[in-house]
Amino acid sequence: MSTNTTPYIGENSPLNKITAFFSALQSSAEEYLFVVDLNSKMILLSDNFMKDFDFPSNMVDDLDNLLMPFIYHEDREIFEEAMRNVWTEDKGKTVKCEFRLLHSNGDYGWVNLSITVGGDEFKDQPEFMCGVIKRLDKIAKADYVTGLLRRSVFYNDLTDELEKPNAHGAVIVITLDNFNVITETYGHKFGDGALRQIAQNITNVLPPDIRLYKLDGYSFGLFMPDAMPEEIEIIFASVQLCMREIRNVEDTIYCTASAGAAFYPNDANDVTTLMRYAEVALEIARQKGRDQITFFEKETYDRWRYDIGMQNTMQNCIARGCEDFFLCYQPQVDAKDGRLLGAEALLRWYDDDGSVVAPMQFIPMLEKSRMIIPVGHWIIENAVIMAKKWQQYMPDFQMSINISLYQLEERMFYPFVEDCIERHQIDPHTITFELTETQNVYDWEFVNKQFSAFHDLGIQIAMDDFGSGYSNLAFLKNFRCNIIKIDRAFIEDILTSNFDQNLIRYVTMLCHSIGMQVVIEGVEDEATYKFLRDECKVDQIQGFYFGYPEMEDVFVKRFKK
Repeated sequence: MSTNTTPYIGENSPLNKITAFFSALQSSAEEYLFVVDLNSKMILLSDNFMKDFDFPSNMVDDLDNLLMPFIYHEDREIFEEAMRNVWTEDKGKTVKCEFRLLHSNGDYGWVNLSITVGGDEFKDQPEFMCGVIKRLDKIAKADYVTGLLRRSVFYNDLTDELEKPNAHGAVIVITLDNFNVITETYGHKFGDGALRQIAQNITNVLPPDIRLYKLDGYSFGLFMPDAMPEEIEIIFASVQLCMREIRNVEDTIYCTASAGAAFYPNDANDVTTLMRYAEVALEIARQKGRDQITFFEKETYDRWRYDIGMQNTMQNCIARGCEDFFLCYQPQVDAKDGRLLGAEALLRWYDDDGSVVAPMQFIPMLEKSRMIIPVGHWIIENAVIMAKKWQQYMPDFQMSINISLYQLEERMFYPFVEDCIERHQIDPHTITFELTETQNVYDWEFVNKQFSAFHDLGIQIAMDDFGSGYSNLAFLKNFRCNIIKIDRAFIEDILTSNFDQNLIRYVTMLCHSIGMQVVIEGVEDEATYKFLRDECKVDQIQGFYFGYPEMEDVFVKRFKK
């Protein structure tokens, strides 16, 4: 690229008249500027124009062809039409257009081109035209609702801060947890006013030399030089208090905030990495329950990245027909004589390296992401196929299949189950759905309505892990089911704990009195089995004493004994 030297301009050229003014103007402008001598066709470019596009000089004779390769191919006709229109417009009129232009960072971005034809006021023939190209991403530096400077300015200011010698401090990202509900409830006009109020309130509690920036959506950013974690926690507590209430005429609306922080240079010393770390810390704060601040930690970040990677891997697996998932089957036996009654189908998954991932690692992620819906279809399909196959050996073989509340909420779940049973011609009475206790059931009427439909189809319903989490005796009243599976935690000390002994006895008696069967999970030794059989009179046993979860080829040997 040549150096910027001002070329010779003829004395009669209109460019000569404005050179000094043009030089002063370009030094204070971020836009690309150019002036065209309509007689000689020579074009004077601003220094940034020449530099960013690597033009040979700031005086060229064919801007159209020089600029065309930098214009996005689909937008070149827009530019050409604008240039044609310039010659047909009256003197003093402006032609405008917008198109995508290749920026110096290698990305295309939208720009606005404005061209005005001018000339000497004593002549009818125009002598020059002036043009301005503005990058649209740089025009809107302030958010129109809050008045705060936007993300692009935040990045620039943070970059300047990081370039200072021995710079250290923290980058903080704050987001409003439930502000979209407020906007949806009270309308966007009220929402804009509330957002403006919150931005002002947060600004008021920050130290005078700390600037608040508006990021995307309902998020704000700031950086604090020389900040310590304790200081940030105190400031965030003030932020929480200052935006707790948003008032309108009729109501008091409560809003909470979550935040994430990353420290420079300890965590990172570049803008991109710092922002990613602060936003990851923010996401972790929201996952923990919101209304809190979390500081970036490398160990937590690595675990978060692993979870994200696992989620992506599972999504790819699902797209390939769940090929890396497989089912194991744990035997369920009659408590009276140990006779095999059926099995519970348990989902397992091979990771990319071929290792089997622990269910507690990936199943909660399947449910949280709702990937459990397509995977649940795959589980039911394959468990029904296996049950039908094993009923050749044992006609009454029972297959238990875990389902979650997310699956019940799926509109097509019942039609899929009905179709699956019909296609495989299996007796629905040999299928049991176990509702896994992975979240609160808030709407018992809805759950019972869904299960009533499956009852009518002939499928049995079981409550899994009774006694743990949120399941308790109230469930027996609200939840219409056929089977109660008592959590293994209640039998770990059953041989020595009078409380656990009496609990299992009386829960079993209560269930029997209302027509429910009791299954005990986690039985690992003979003494525990005999006590549950003889003293508690439970109906079925499931546990390592009678068999581990087994692949099909291992489980099928039970039928051949």
